[in-house]
Amino acid sequence: MMKAKNAISQISLPAPAKVNLFLSVNGKRTDGFHAINSVLTKIDLCDLVTLEKTDQLDEIECACPGHDALSGSQNLAYRAIEEWRKKTGDRTGMKVTIRKRIPVMSGLGGGSSDAVATLVGLNLYHGIPLNQNELAEIAGKLGSDCPFFLSEGLANVSGRGEDLREISGAKKKELDGQRIFLFRPPLGFSTPLIYDELSKRKLFSDSEWAKQNVRNWESGLLDTAQFCHNDFESFILKKFLFLSPLFEELKKRFELSFQVSGSGSCCFSFAHEGVCEIEVKECIINLIGENCRFWTSRIRLNGY
Repeated sequence: MMKAKNAISQISLPAPAKVNLFLSVNGKRTDGFHAINSVLTKIDLCDLVTLEKTDQLDEIECACPGHDALSGSQNLAYRAIEEWRKKTGDRTGMKVTIRKRIPVMSGLGGGSSDAVATLVGLNLYHGIPLNQNELAEIAGKLGSDCPFFLSEGLANVSGRGEDLREISGAKKKELDGQRIFLFRPPLGFSTPLIYDELSKRKLFSDSEWAKQNVRNWESGLLDTAQFCHNDFESFILKKFLFLSPLFEELKKRFELSFQVSGSGSCCFSFAHEGVCEIEVKECIINLIGENCRFWTSRIRLNGY
């Protein structure tokens, strides 16, 4: 049953992180964006986004406790409210508070997910005036990976990331609930910088190869371990020399196949249930230092 407009004082929603199981960059487009082909999945590492009404018409407040640089108008969630108002004409004063758990500059899509959670929260707060297509239209204006966060959580994206096809059936059933380990080295990677470096070195992959890989994975000709790939990784491993020996040690000791998610710096691996997360965490910290962050998470494919 649809809620009456403003029947609630505030609303809170999780904003899940994502990992790129597959990421192929196929060149730079005439509009300045890069053409990609990627398979993304949501995980249960989440920020918490809370929306509440303020007393002042047209007001927008954006707070990110503990992250001053992410508070205010520079946060994509702030722009999400602006775009919502352009679409709906609504002028209700709103405050969005984001409790961060997803690390910044990590390749996990935290900023985009926060913005989409803000859109979904606004839609719920105001009685669902916009349908899914209208929300997707706004999300596409906010960022290339924003439309993905409106999905059930497993999708193939192409174009600059805005062309989205949900993946269901056997692959969704196979992946849902699978355990993964993640770690973030004590540094972040700039997505524009990583793309620029890839362009300078022309480290692009063939678009037809990428499409065929996705088809082979969905049909079962490739298992997920064989399918996982990231075009950014070869450059990142050459630039940050500590990662390759760490990946090799984790493979040798625990049979874990880590890879970079998106443009980094977070790295992830599927984790079979027999491996001890404490031992893996200790191994990573021993090799790259205590400032490294580590999480155990699971793939969650249930959408909003």
